[in-house]
Amino acid sequence: MRLPSRAKTRLRDAAFLVREGWYWLASLTVLVAGIGLLPFVALGVGLYAVPTLLDLLNRLAARAQARSAAFSSAVIPFDRRRLSGRYSFTELAALLSAPETKRDLSWLLFHCAFALLAAALALALPFGAVLYVAAAPLWQLFPPDAPLELTIFVRSWGDAVLMMLLGLVYAAGAWLLLPWLARRFSAATLGILSPRRYADLARRISDLSAARASALAAHAAELRRIERELHDGAQNRLVGVVMMLGLAQRAAETDPAAAVPFIGRAQDAASEALAGLRAAVHDIYPPVLDELGLGGAASALTSRSPIPCSLEVEGLLRAPAAVESAAYFVLAEALTNAAKHSGASRIDVVLRTESTAREDVLVILVNDDGRGGARADPAAGAQSATDANGSGTGLAGIARRAAAFGGRLVLNSPEGGPTNIRVELPCAF
Repeated sequence: MRLPSRAKTRLRDAAFLVREGWYWLASLTVLVAGIGLLPFVALGVGLYAVPTLLDLLNRLAARAQARSAAFSSAVIPFDRRRLSGRYSFTELAALLSAPETKRDLSWLLFHCAFALLAAALALALPFGAVLYVAAAPLWQLFPPDAPLELTIFVRSWGDAVLMMLLGLVYAAGAWLLLPWLARRFSAATLGILSPRRYADLARRISDLSAARASALAAHAAELRRIERELHDGAQNRLVGVVMMLGLAQRAAETDPAAAVPFIGRAQDAASEALAGLRAAVHDIYPPVLDELGLGGAASALTSRSPIPCSLEVEGLLRAPAAVESAAYFVLAEALTNAAKHSGASRIDVVLRTESTAREDVLVILVNDDGRGGARADPAAGAQSATDANGSGTGLAGIARRAAAFGGRLVLNSPEGGPTNIRVELPCAF
């Protein structure tokens, strides 16, 4: 038998409130742990547990936000922060005073205060309605010295009718109150955990400023690299061409046969200069991206890898040319870094587009089974990225490219391996 749509909606409302009551135990545990940690924080020894506790609170609040958003069909227009790594005392102080932490703590207090009460109402009102309506007519089955006891002792049909009416009141209360309570609880959760508009705008401005600074720095670094390549490569070879042609001209005036070797050397230098110019143009924007797209260009890269390499393309959407170019060079640098330093016997590459409420994100995954030990210090920035041999060029370049587009590098490389690199590049920048 299929339930009417309104009855299904009421069951969904009650289930949401009961679920929040179940998570109340986790909220209370985190709250008690935080209160118990306060004296040790004052002594200094509790500072080591603060990041773990904040991470638990952050995860708990994120799940509550996701549950409320799913219940109310709301879209969360921002990404929650991710806590990881070690923090200095100054960084911990900034973390504790951050607006996100204050919102999470406010939600924790709200959840501990009202989640259990809301769940109790979601269970008690329907149960009371069924109990009073179903049990009150059975009062005659009980002996006179031990009558049926509901809110009052039921000794007559008048008492039974009164209890049945009370059960109907409970049923009406459950039918009308639970949807309102579920909507209010969901809206309160989203309202507490969502940043205020001015805070969201301020954060976006800060993110855009940081992305712009990273883009300018990356652009300047690329210009310097191209200038070095042209100066040390094509320009020197073209100078050699001019010199060889000058020598050939002077030799031709006296002995034309003696000019032939100089002309041949000039031709070789011109060919080398042309190859250098083609390489510089390729480094600016690889033509293979226009011809084959990012998937085809990545296939060409992995096929040239000295380490056996697999490529998996999952739901890859076209991105702006600049983003695809950055992804191409990120993959090229990651493969080169692995070939030089990892000692791996196999590399697995995955390219896919992940869609979020805000934007599409191009994700590049490069996993190898090498010795590991790569490092990227998030506190010191991309410039401090180092690999197992101490060279920071590969990872630093990847991190700079990602930051230039508002993306990020996530590195997991324990000693002994394997190394997992995840690079996220927003497709809208």
